[in-house]
Amino acid sequence: MTERLGPPDGPRIRDAVPYRDELCRLPAGTRLVRVHNLTGPNPSAWNELRAFGPTSSRFDHHPLPRRQHPTRRIAYAALGLTAFTAAIAEHFQLAGGAVGPLDLDRHHPTATVFDLALPLTLLDLDTGWVTRAGGNQAIRTGPRGVARDWARAIHRHHKEVDGLVYGSTVWGPGRCLALWERATPAFPEAPTATRQLNDPGLRGAVLAAAAELGTYVL
Repeated sequence: MTERLGPPDGPRIRDAVPYRDELCRLPAGTRLVRVHNLTGPNPSAWNELRAFGPTSSRFDHHPLPRRQHPTRRIAYAALGLTAFTAAIAEHFQLAGGAVGPLDLDRHHPTATVFDLALPLTLLDLDTGWVTRAGGNQAIRTGPRGVARDWARAIHRHHKEVDGLVYGSTVWGPGRCLALWERATPAFPEAPTATRQLNDPGLRGAVLAAAAELGTYVL
């Protein structure tokens, strides 16, 4: 049976105070990777969180109607040894869930590596917290509109968390982050590295990631 995620129950989410092992505490110096567009509908600098939303992204916590929000912002990133491949997988995923061809020119996709300047506390959606709060793991795989409702509820009721951490739905080894505006102070003054994906210096890494993901570079 396919799991179906119901709408969030605000009081139940509020009362499901995360246990210690349901929080992911990233210390200062933790290395993250994000892939972001420099041009196109929603361009962003390496350290810029997107104020426009919600888009079709899974954990946008902006309220409806869709607009440039005055306070809520989000950035997606990846964590760990497989972060580069995971960030590419998430950025180029198709509506059906697979990873599409890697277009390295359209909207100037750029990979940025940065080390956290301050610690972050994230709610880990791969733990039992989701079940205790009345949901299930369709929060990662089911309709995105419902997942965004959950993100709004979590943001509203758990001000101690700076965002979410969860397993990638398009590439199993990946660990992904949804960083809310509360995470902004943890961005460093400068990135460790930032390059457009069509940079010749990244060619080998991009081709390796494409092979891992079963796709190709346009």
